[in-house]
Amino acid sequence: MNGQTVDLSRKVEDLLGVLMRDIEHLERTLVCLNELRCFVIKRDEKGLARLLDDIRVESRGYQANEQRRNLIREELAVLLGCKTGELTLSVLTRRLGGAAKAAIAESQQRLKMLVGRLQKEYVSTVSLLSDCARINSALLKIMFNRGRSGLVCYDSAGLTERESGAAFMNMRL
Repeated sequence: MNGQTVDLSRKVEDLLGVLMRDIEHLERTLVCLNELRCFVIKRDEKGLARLLDDIRVESRGYQANEQRRNLIREELAVLLGCKTGELTLSVLTRRLGGAAKAAIAESQQRLKMLVGRLQKEYVSTVSLLSDCARINSALLKIMFNRGRSGLVCYDSAGLTERESGAAFMNMRL
């Protein structure tokens, strides 16, 4: 083996370690989104605060992994004689052979699968939070008597009548 091949092997090993941390990060993110939805539904403020602290700690640690990945990408691009922006996992697997190629391809597949799951979980979380915001807005509108003209009330006989003009809560001091 020549020196460039040894350097390439080391960089690929380093990249595989970074990709494993990326996979672990995505898995933890999926768990966090699930916990977030549970805490919102249960109105668990302590759980939400704890989750926020955990996310802050995680994001600080993950920034180091992102920097490491970018540095390895630059070094691999130099070793392979291409531009950093052109070097992707797909390009790397085409340029490698043997066990390194298989390991990179496997990591790429796992990342794709996790990103797909993350997109679905993200949509579910956004949907839940949007519904919560809509319901809260409607409740506030009712409680503070905003938008009077559109509200219709029914009496005990089922007949409609316009609202009396009295808010559920009076904001005057």
